[in-house]
Amino acid sequence: MEYRHVLTLIALAAGLAACDSGDIVLSPTTVDNSTSTDNSSTTTGAVEVENPCASYTEAGQTFQGEHTGGNCVYDSLFVSDTRPITVSAITFSALDNGGMHIFVDSLYIGEDVDVNAAATGKRIPQEGEGTRLTIAAGNTMVFEAQDSYVRIARGSQIFAEGTAGNPITFTSDEDAILDTATESDRGQWGGLQINGNGRTNKCHDGTSTGSGSGASDFDGTSNNVHNCHVTAEGRPATYGGNNNAEDSGVLRYVVVKHAGYEVVDGDELNALTLNAVGSGTTISHVQTYTSQDDGFEMFGGAVNMDHIVAVNVGDDSIDYSEGYNGDIQYAVVVHTSGGNRCIEGDNTGGNRDDGFTPTTKLRISNLTCVTSNIDEGAGTNPSSKGDSEGPLYREGTFFEMYNSIITSNADGMASNECLELHDTEGPQTGDAALDGTSRASSNLIACTEPVKTNRDNFNVHDWLAGSVGTDNRNANNHVIDNLPMAMLLDGGVGTRAYRTLGSIQDSTGAAVTVTLFDASSLGGIFRTPTYLGGANSGDDWLAGWAVGLNAQLVP
Repeated sequence: MEYRHVLTLIALAAGLAACDSGDIVLSPTTVDNSTSTDNSSTTTGAVEVENPCASYTEAGQTFQGEHTGGNCVYDSLFVSDTRPITVSAITFSALDNGGMHIFVDSLYIGEDVDVNAAATGKRIPQEGEGTRLTIAAGNTMVFEAQDSYVRIARGSQIFAEGTAGNPITFTSDEDAILDTATESDRGQWGGLQINGNGRTNKCHDGTSTGSGSGASDFDGTSNNVHNCHVTAEGRPATYGGNNNAEDSGVLRYVVVKHAGYEVVDGDELNALTLNAVGSGTTISHVQTYTSQDDGFEMFGGAVNMDHIVAVNVGDDSIDYSEGYNGDIQYAVVVHTSGGNRCIEGDNTGGNRDDGFTPTTKLRISNLTCVTSNIDEGAGTNPSSKGDSEGPLYREGTFFEMYNSIITSNADGMASNECLELHDTEGPQTGDAALDGTSRASSNLIACTEPVKTNRDNFNVHDWLAGSVGTDNRNANNHVIDNLPMAMLLDGGVGTRAYRTLGSIQDSTGAAVTVTLFDASSLGGIFRTPTYLGGANSGDDWLAGWAVGLNAQLVP
């Protein structure tokens, strides 16, 4: 850690030397974190320079970042995994001339109340009762340590609201400071973790404690449930409760790069982890890029998302389990140098007699999933955690999928399976497809291995055609066993297609017309779509802020 910090300071010093105008030399502001002295400005000759770094006062002592070389550096005395910021609010303002906020350690926000603290009468903070973290548009938040990450405790909130012209970026120092990170560099730091008071079937209606330390009654009479404490991945932290409508803040025009540090095998940090996060939270125009583990992972809760993009994610781009019930509209997933599944729907990893209370279900409309046909350990990035595939629904999970396209960007359209329903852990996933709980309409699956299932006497082709099941409302799905790549390109994007033409042909040259499903009929966040897939040339909502999609956007 110290070595990495030295490299950062060297890079900053080099930048100062290169930018010397010969007129005014600005000396770094020195902040004494051990006292409460006012360090809000420093004087160099006749020029007084304000320290724009974030600060807070605790027990009469003021803590503030060090302003050096136009950047703000925060040491472990300011914030770390053992020293979370627990004051009512803290703001990281935009810095002049592209200055960055650099963290030597983790950025922990709010107090985590675990089962031991709750047993002593400590109250679990509810929505907005914890610390409010605000990050201004255009900021770059840089993390030096590989095991560092952002953790938002239950009851605390994050407000990171960028714009298309000024997105907020969370990344590693190798990327932002040393400029050495490439598309193959994953897991250079942890990522973002938001812990909420929503519902999870690992700590539910009193019949099972799951991996938590106690059961919750979920009687609907109180949002202050003290008996639900599910342990999050990463360092010990807790999530869970009874408020699926909870508001944990806003992420808008945010890019998370080179994240996903693996603590131990099976305990990995994701680019963005949403633990029991409620539907009052806003996740809109958010990208995960080149992460070691999952891109977006939801454990329980009911958070909705729109306009999300995952590029070159090492494991699953979108992953949900543990009683998650939420909606997504407009999502673009592109596998480049590797990756596992575009979507992985799980439950708790086994067949339970209680019906997985609450059940787990994702509703998604307007997904573009572009696989790479790269198998685990192959390609230019052997750190991928599985074969590149489309959506997999298994372990008792349910789903609805509309207006989506699943295909491959490999030459000749070679692919692994592009839609799979799996019943090894129990029959619930297949049963839900047959009874109409899970549905799929107005989707195009164009792959050399379009569909797969391990369920006996269940034909996924027929199910998609609407001819299998007791309550099957599937319609307008098109399954093609090959498709010329040129039919998917739109506007000269290049080899990484993420925008689709309205005119599509099958392998015989016959025209294919996909009649769109009016997703607004589902209610919630859904709007009436005007095109198939996640984006097109008339609505290229990724332009200007998303990275890694073509030669012009690769950083």
